[in-house]
Amino acid sequence: MAGSRLLNRYAALETRISDLFQRLIGHLPGLGVDESTLLLGFGVIIGAVVGLAVVLFYQLINVVQTLALNTTLSTGTLGWVAIMGVGLVGLGIARALVVGITNDSDGENIPDVMRAVVKRRGVIRILPVAVKTAAAGITIGAGGAVGAEGPVAVAGSALGSKIGRFFRSGPGRLKVLIACGAAAGISAAFNAPIAGVFFSLEKVMGTMKVNSFPPVLVASVIAAALSRAFFGDNPVILIPTEYAVGGASELVFYAILGVITGLVAVWYTRGTYLAGDLLQKFKSPVAQVLIAAAVIGVLNVAFRSDLWGKGHESLTLEILSERTGWFLIALAGAKLVAIGVTLGATRSGGAFTPALFIGATLGGGLGILATQYVPGFTIEPEAFALVGMAGLVAGATHAPLTAIMMVFEMTSDYALILPLMLTGAIAFITARRLYPESIYSEWLVRKGENITFGQDVSVMERLNVRECYDRNPDVIGESATVAQILQSIGSSGQTEFPVLDADRALVGMITYDDLRTIMSQADALAPIVMAGDMASTDFETVSPDESLLAALQKLAVRGRHHLPVVDPHKPDKLLGLLNRQDLLTAYDRELLRNEDAN
Repeated sequence: MAGSRLLNRYAALETRISDLFQRLIGHLPGLGVDESTLLLGFGVIIGAVVGLAVVLFYQLINVVQTLALNTTLSTGTLGWVAIMGVGLVGLGIARALVVGITNDSDGENIPDVMRAVVKRRGVIRILPVAVKTAAAGITIGAGGAVGAEGPVAVAGSALGSKIGRFFRSGPGRLKVLIACGAAAGISAAFNAPIAGVFFSLEKVMGTMKVNSFPPVLVASVIAAALSRAFFGDNPVILIPTEYAVGGASELVFYAILGVITGLVAVWYTRGTYLAGDLLQKFKSPVAQVLIAAAVIGVLNVAFRSDLWGKGHESLTLEILSERTGWFLIALAGAKLVAIGVTLGATRSGGAFTPALFIGATLGGGLGILATQYVPGFTIEPEAFALVGMAGLVAGATHAPLTAIMMVFEMTSDYALILPLMLTGAIAFITARRLYPESIYSEWLVRKGENITFGQDVSVMERLNVRECYDRNPDVIGESATVAQILQSIGSSGQTEFPVLDADRALVGMITYDDLRTIMSQADALAPIVMAGDMASTDFETVSPDESLLAALQKLAVRGRHHLPVVDPHKPDKLLGLLNRQDLLTAYDRELLRNEDAN
């Protein structure tokens, strides 16, 4: 009862404060504050709040890790027992939090944020995210192999969503604010503001819309500034020198590294979920934690400080000069196993930073072995390690721009930009060809979701063209003069026009580029051309029974905004015109209908 009363009081207080700020926002238009300026203001607020949240998150990790290390160091010759015991306690506390407060949810992760953006109108609940973030901090500090990027990105997204709902923002604005929060989280965690922006737009929003850039960029910069104020303005990975490309022949080795990291990225994605599946065969959470703790404990005892750490922060380039190539490759394999069982047991933590670690140790190990056994290989193993990070991340997350910019900002080594771009692109292509899902989309697919580029593909597959095309479009006759074409343009809202012959058969399309040519050269063209001369015969068509997904793909092939809808049995019989905007409106309408049904 007391807890219920406390929640009710909090809700009432929140409502009163929200009313106050709503009245304040209501006065802003009269002061000349438009939507863009308001979004920038939200970006500043979210960047500051998320930046401070990341600082607190890392302080939690430091406290837990200090306790864990002190415990293991104080046990003398029984240190291996303490390492395993600390891991067991950390994983047990993390899973208990998840079971007790989030009902053992496996969500509140980056794929879940992607789903919230597409299907839940940007609503992300703050309490379960806070619990999962705390659980991840405990797990990482106790020696678990999960990463910090997932918790901070999701926490940032949840804070962005909460702030937006606090000001009673609509779904469109909420999605931008979620992107602001995700970018701020990544930016503060990695001291990488540009990579934070790319990650947010590539993976969270699934789009690079220009109007989303300014607030997301501002939030990312503010969070990075706060992070630097607490942790210093230094690259995350200190490098002794810039690793330049010695010649074009070296790029061949980086291309091979791209193929290898792309292949391992697929193993990473599938292996992570396979480990979780194997743990789920044991129905009891206690059994799952015990088994995971035993596996992680054995690996931590075997590899000690080389494995135990906070993702990318457990890696220093000095390790490459102190370890053999085969050891580093084994270390990459150990991390791959550890991440799977840790995520499966605790249901909290990220998979991005372990990918950085695996890519670095794999690349570094391969670089050391290549210097020993491959004639003509002169690349520094450290450079191979850094580029391997980008390759593994690009292949695992299917976010090559984020991977490239992340490593670039973490090292501040511009000389490596060509290898980073080459390896990242090849790794991404290799991984996509071998397995279509990323470490994030795999979780969605297992939930029956199909979300690509910020859209629910399953909805677009279910809807067909018949539901939204214009059955009475404006058309132009084949023999129409330039003057008649200009008249049609002036009286229509279309930007592209089907061209029909005397028998009403479709013979071509006048596109937006054609219209620009006609309008700019009307006097010169008037005496010599007709609509049939201007019409392009290189266009896609769609039938009423085809899906909206197929139609959208055809629109993308030519970069057009309209598709002629034709009779499937008579391809030259025009039935109507499909507009890109009408297609997206039908999609949004179906999403709202599904939300109401749920």
